[in-house]
Amino acid sequence: MSQPAVVHFALKERSVELRDIDIPAIRSNQVLMRVAAVGVCGTDVHQYLNEHSWPVQLPVVMCHEFSGIIEEVGKRVTEFAPGDRVVSETAAFICGECHFCRTGRYHLCPHRVGFGQGKNGGLTQLVAVPARCLHRVPNSIPMHHAALSEPVCVAYHAVAHHANVQIGSTVAVLGCGAVGLLCVQMAKRAGAESLLLTGLSRDVERMALGRTFGATHTVCVDNESLRERVREIGDGLGLDYVIDASGRNASLKDAVDIVRPGGTIVRVGWGPGPYNFSLDPLVHKEVRLQGAFSHTWEMWERVIKLMASGVIDVSLLAPSRLPLEKWRDGFEGMHDASLIKAVIEPNGPMD
Repeated sequence: MSQPAVVHFALKERSVELRDIDIPAIRSNQVLMRVAAVGVCGTDVHQYLNEHSWPVQLPVVMCHEFSGIIEEVGKRVTEFAPGDRVVSETAAFICGECHFCRTGRYHLCPHRVGFGQGKNGGLTQLVAVPARCLHRVPNSIPMHHAALSEPVCVAYHAVAHHANVQIGSTVAVLGCGAVGLLCVQMAKRAGAESLLLTGLSRDVERMALGRTFGATHTVCVDNESLRERVREIGDGLGLDYVIDASGRNASLKDAVDIVRPGGTIVRVGWGPGPYNFSLDPLVHKEVRLQGAFSHTWEMWERVIKLMASGVIDVSLLAPSRLPLEKWRDGFEGMHDASLIKAVIEPNGPMD
């Protein structure tokens, strides 16, 4: 039997289309999930536009943010059953044997293969998922919100884990996409006193949303001086933490410019192209530059609790819910910034 799926088929711009694929057979350690909702990530848009910097095994079904209902379980799966509401992590394959897998940092496994890049992702009706990837979704979380738990985990990893934002600190979040706005929520909850959010002049509505999330300052970097605004915050010597979620390499220069001596930069956004600037100020200012990639099982469990309690509210992102046949509208809306977050429902609404 076959099913419709959004397939990336060539390394050329917009070489993605709706195709029929076989319904997968599951292995003994997998479940068959009926997909409820799929979040379109900024990295999906980079891949759609052929601007990605990671390997892609073609053809491949797109997207790695997805929730659903279990249809069938493999014979070795005992902790889940048909009918369970679940959300999947993004690592479709890990070796389970390397240093990183054995120490719980399996997101750094050198053999890791992600959904939507090296293995078929969630932008279809039925997908095979290893049971180790699954987390239960409480009834209090709608399925189209559960699909957005992945970017919340990304924000948690960057802000709470790597930056370890402290009460009373000053924080900048560069970029007002979905991850950037979630980083603002995280930093505010962590106790940031002054919170600066950047965007472009076209992002007026996103900046306003950022203020509702807790941003105390907003800067349109295409027509305002970021350095001048930073001088107005605290003692003017820079910000304790800078979270770069913009997806632009040029923003790393902004991060280096505005971080406080002895401060921390966490880069969570992916961006193509060269940097073309000196990183010597990192040495002179004794700044820590930290990458943040993916997440772990413990982070995901914490995030689900934060979402279930309402501490983190993804509904404020106003995700646009689209049927599978409208998938391209979601990708293009994310690309032109008319949508903060697109959510595609391959089987129709399942809430």
